[in-house]
Amino acid sequence: MNAAQLLSSIFYAVVLMGSLVSSYPTGAPAGACTSLNPDSHGPSTAKGPSPYEITFSPTTYQPGQNIKVTLSGAQFKGFLIVGRKAEDTSMTNVGFFQTPTTPAAQLQCTTGKEGNGVTHTNNTVKSSITLDWKAPSSAVGDIVFHFTTVRGGAPSVKVNPSDYYMDQKSSPLKSASDEVLRFEKEVDDINVLETSEEEDEEIVYTVPSYK
Repeated sequence: MNAAQLLSSIFYAVVLMGSLVSSYPTGAPAGACTSLNPDSHGPSTAKGPSPYEITFSPTTYQPGQNIKVTLSGAQFKGFLIVGRKAEDTSMTNVGFFQTPTTPAAQLQCTTGKEGNGVTHTNNTVKSSITLDWKAPSSAVGDIVFHFTTVRGGAPSVKVNPSDYYMDQKSSPLKSASDEVLRFEKEVDDINVLETSEEEDEEIVYTVPSYK
């Protein structure tokens, strides 16, 4: 290899390394909205179970209700979150994240008619983030939040783009109306059972004896 070829190889390696280190530091691209795969980061090198979780408040939703959605766990640098119907395999996002009040987050996946997503704006170290999400205008059953979290070497400020957990799932956010119907059915089932047991009871009359 001559000097020109050597310099060319070094330049290519530096450019490649730079592109990996700076992989979407200002947010996940629109192309990740379906698979939630940060493909430019390369295969994940994260070890062990994910330390991240999504929680929400309240724990059930009414149509059009605002829900607080929180990503927390270990420290992290990047993320992408979308909501989807639990029983739907079409990868369609549902519900709309509201414009974040924190400068650390921004809307993404905004072309969908039924929902959008939210992602980071920078690759600084974060401990947690809470966002406002608006439920669909009609009940659609259980909703699960899908999310990819890029730990990125956190808490170290040194960037490690392949350190991520892809397409995790939250526990189900249940429809409040479905919960009411489920409760009413359980009550009805109990009432039917009690009525049936009462009908099956043998009535015994005690006849007094006179001496």
